[in-house]
Amino acid sequence: MTYATLLSALVASTVALVPISAFASPDHLATIERECGVQLKLPPGACSCLREQAGKLTDGQQAFLAAVVSKDKTGQKDIMQTLTVAELTEAGMFMTNAPAQCAKTGG
Repeated sequence: MTYATLLSALVASTVALVPISAFASPDHLATIERECGVQLKLPPGACSCLREQAGKLTDGQQAFLAAVVSKDKTGQKDIMQTLTVAELTEAGMFMTNAPAQCAKTGG
């Protein structure tokens, strides 16, 4: 997902409902790490770093990122309704910055 696409999603989301952590599962971090290698072509160490960094996000943000990288449009839409604009912005910044940071450090 490009930053512009995520920004469009942020604009579409204006008011958050109640954050729902029920969306999150340990599988979300695994999905983020797996798709890092597949989509970003980063080495395992960098993808492990990305997973570790994603672990600092909220459960809802992790679930959202997993839905984004797995191209689950319905999941993205559902989860977006539970996150605040600030949480969505943070998730977008994560997708913009964390892969490059992890690639630089090599994990």
